[in-house]
Formats: sequence, structure tokens, C-alpha cells
Amino acid sequence: MSYLRKFPDSAKELGKVQTLAVCAMMLALRVILGMFSNFTLAIMPFVKIGFSFIPVVITAYLYGPVCAAIISGAGDILSLLLANPTAFSLNPALTACYIWEGILYGVILYHSRFMLKEIIIAKAATLLLCTLPLNTLILSGMMNIPYLTLLLYRAAVLVPFGVIEVLIIRLIKPLLERIKVIKKP
Repeated sequence: MSYLRKFPDSAKELGKVQTLAVCAMMLALRVILGMFSNFTLAIMPFVKIGFSFIPVVITAYLYGPVCAAIISGAGDILSLLLANPTAFSLNPALTACYIWEGILYGVILYHSRFMLKEIIIAKAATLLLCTLPLNTLILSGMMNIPYLTLLLYRAAVLVPFGVIEVLIIRLIKPLLERIKVIKKP
């Protein structure tokens, strides 16, 4: 299937009640994980590690890039607003990066066989196109830390954690295969 064809197919999914219900649950899970599962390293407070990617990946696989982008972006906004009601920590550029990650996951994983190779490609794409270059650029401007220095520190932590994320995504494959069977009309 063409990558561009995945966008209208994903948008059509939003017209189904079952899709909206599952997406609402994934959004709630994304918000909860975004609020409570993120942690930073004491020696590197500019590196955030968390598990809020799991509902985004599930949504991307089941319903595509449009739904995953909505879950990722709305989840980022809601988790920040609920955790910090003053909303000074809300950064539209970082939210746009999360939306872009949802799109990448959806484009690669939607209508795929969810094989290890596809999972690795999806994680590598999000790391190399969003998390490392774009998020680091935004954080560099916010924290007034040189970009390359921040990039090296973040890469030292996020690349190994990316391997762990691939393993976690691979572990949820049997669950997703069961859900995919239930989802079929």
C-alpha cells in the first residue's frame, strides 16, 4: 500500500464508533503515561524517558497516521495541562514533534505485518527525524545549551533506550494481533 494512501484510510477510521472508543482509551492511557511514567536522569535533566509511546504505537498500527497523530499531540497537551495547570511548560513546537512522531509511526506500521524490521524502521525514523534533531533543537533554544553538546548527551541515552522501546513494542505484538482479529468486520 502506498504511504500516501494510508492517510485517507486512517481518516476514514475516525468515522467508526469502535475506532473512536479505542482512540479515547488510547488517549487516556497516553495522558496517564505522559503524566506518571516519564522520568529524567539526575545528571541529564534535559533527557526525558517514558512509556507514553506505547498507546501511540498501538493506535498507529490499528488505525494509522491520522489517528496516531491525534493521540500523540492531544496526549502531549492534555498530560502537560493536567500535570502543570499553569501551562508554562506547553511548547507548540514540541507538540508538533510529537504529532510528527505519531504520523511516522502510523505511516510505517499501519497495514503492516508488524515485523521486527518494520518496528526498528519506525523507531529509527522517529529517533532520527524527530526526537534527536528537532526536539534537541527546540530544547537547545529553551535551555540555552549548545545544540551539538545537547545532541550528544541526548543520543547517548535515547539511542540505547530506543532499543528497549523496540523490544517493548515487539512484546505487545501478540496483543495487537488479537485486537486486529477482533477489529476486522
